[in-house]
Amino acid sequence: MRIKTKDFQEVATTIRQAIDDSITNLELVARNAELFLNVTNKEYYVSVKFPLSEPIDFAATVDAALFLDLINGLTSEDFGLDIDGNSVVVSSGKSKYKVAMIYDNDKLMSLPIIKIANKTVEMSISADILDSILNVSSKEIAKVKKLDVNELQKMYYIDETGCFTFTTGACVNAFTLEKPVKLLLNERIVKLFKLFKEDVHFSLGQDPLPNGTVRTKISLETGNIYLAAVITNDDLLISKVQGPCISTKRFINETYPHHVVLSAKAVAAAINRLMLFTKNSVDKVNMAFIPANVVIDNDEMVLSDKFGNIETVTVENGSYVDESYSFKINLADVKAIVDSCKGEHVTMNCGNGRSVVFVRGNISNLVPEVKKDKTNEQ
Repeated sequence: MRIKTKDFQEVATTIRQAIDDSITNLELVARNAELFLNVTNKEYYVSVKFPLSEPIDFAATVDAALFLDLINGLTSEDFGLDIDGNSVVVSSGKSKYKVAMIYDNDKLMSLPIIKIANKTVEMSISADILDSILNVSSKEIAKVKKLDVNELQKMYYIDETGCFTFTTGACVNAFTLEKPVKLLLNERIVKLFKLFKEDVHFSLGQDPLPNGTVRTKISLETGNIYLAAVITNDDLLISKVQGPCISTKRFINETYPHHVVLSAKAVAAAINRLMLFTKNSVDKVNMAFIPANVVIDNDEMVLSDKFGNIETVTVENGSYVDESYSFKINLADVKAIVDSCKGEHVTMNCGNGRSVVFVRGNISNLVPEVKKDKTNEQ
């Protein structure tokens, strides 16, 4: 059978980026002129369907990393999949590759499907919401690779009002779901949201195990993609993340004396230039924490670093600064925010001596002011 390389690679790339070391196997099953690519680590299960030009019977289980890396490296317009003995033969142009199939004893290995037997919630979720969780809420989670954080700070808390993530700062991604839910998702699951280009049918359920415990499961499904996962939805853990979520929303909704409208692109460029000096410093530095002084008035925002470098960003129309205000902030936090801005402008609310809130559309980021006695770097 022949497969369009571009279509297959888009899926292969996403799955390869999302899978971790616990996933070793990938299943290929063809029936009724459709090819299914399936992967699982028993925590989540993904199945993607591809149309074929004709009906064909095909079944193979192979090493996931090897197969996906091979497919992602192909340059031909299409490629062939065939079985030769105990191998899957991948043909691309004049090249051929043999990938060994995996057996369980003498039987071809089959991957277990995660299904929800007892569904309690079903609704539609837009692709735009999934995209915003993946590309905006994830900016906060991305910091955990550079920080010593607890497990909750590696999770996405999602309810019917939006998505909340927090590490050194916090992100409130406001949206509205059709029905009330409370979910804790990890990054591996959220990375797979990239597969979805259209609205999904979402299901939530709780299935009992023989030992009496209950497993919470979710699924997201379109006509050609099925993603299901077993999630941690312990009430105690949810209550622990709800506390920071509530307090963050309180700070975000607080009345701030200063509102500064800025060009997101101009702020990003200014921070990138300042960070060059920290990155190239002879001292060992933590790029997750780069304190800088900020001074604002009705005309401009001035950023300065410990090396004496200064950047000035013009304040845009719609701003209100009661009087000149200065504070210290972590540039790494601000960079993560402005880099995720899709719009032209971002509004910075500040002046309470504790926190700075960056707002664009339905996205709000809380960044704590750096207290001057916290660091001796400036």
